[in-house]
Amino acid sequence: MTRVKIREKILHVPSTKEIFYCLSSMPHWVSHLIQQEPDKPYNEMLSRVLKDNFYTDSADRRTIKSMAADLKIDAPKFTKWISSAYYDLLDLNFENPKLFQSTGIPVTLYFAYFDSRAEIRSSVYAVPREYEKFSFNFVKAKVGTDTFWVKRIQHSIDAEGYELCIWLSGTILNRYREILLEKALFHKRIGWMETYQKSEWEIDEELRYWFKG
Repeated sequence: MTRVKIREKILHVPSTKEIFYCLSSMPHWVSHLIQQEPDKPYNEMLSRVLKDNFYTDSADRRTIKSMAADLKIDAPKFTKWISSAYYDLLDLNFENPKLFQSTGIPVTLYFAYFDSRAEIRSSVYAVPREYEKFSFNFVKAKVGTDTFWVKRIQHSIDAEGYELCIWLSGTILNRYREILLEKALFHKRIGWMETYQKSEWEIDEELRYWFKG
């Protein structure tokens, strides 16, 4: 039996400042977290930075050390709490999506960039089309970018109602490459499992081999 070579995954590791910026991009979501998780140790810290608008009006103070000093906590604790708050907010979004869905169309967004993934429940005011650009700062700390393109859209209706799901890619959009990939899959030059097991540049090399000239 041929062994499948397991490649090393490319996963994004965010800095504390990057996580802080992502939280600052969605202050009303941070308010949900404070209200829903009143016993968390970071709540007082979050309430203060939220009240101060995440220091957006005082750029000279937007360093981890200076913010921690202003809050009268040590930098390692500030780093730990900021990270915990961000990932707890992602969990809350998954567990209680209605908190994050406004008057628009409820949607589940699947973000991907290399091997990093994020799943977000929110609302959109219009259904995007394939290949359109989509920006969302909040997920940058999770996946490594905040700019995406719409790769796939799925609508479904069942007894519970209507559901909209959108898959987004953070890679550079190349429509010609996407056409070649569909062609390779159709002619079985590339298998579906390869698209998950191999990196994008490995797939690109195969596409160049099969469709050169």
